[in-house]
Amino acid sequence: MSDKSLELTDASLATFLMYAADAGNWSGTPWVSCGNIAPTKEHRGNLSDLVKKGLIVIHDNEGKGRAKDMYVDFTDAGRELAAKHGHAIEL
Repeated sequence: MSDKSLELTDASLATFLMYAADAGNWSGTPWVSCGNIAPTKEHRGNLSDLVKKGLIVIHDNEGKGRAKDMYVDFTDAGRELAAKHGHAIEL
């Protein structure tokens, strides 16, 4: 990740790795808030940063805009970064 736009703060990287570590429990697509992780207000800001950096996409499971039904999908760049940190994310 040599591109300056992809540099992450320590907090964004920690949030990313938290979800990457949980991905195996959810077939590669961990829940944002109804799974094993209870995100804080700060985590939500870090998730927004990860979306902007193109590492994850957040999907609304039911299309109803309810935060409790949202899950993370890792992009190719996100899976690559996760792998660099020892987390294989399967498609």
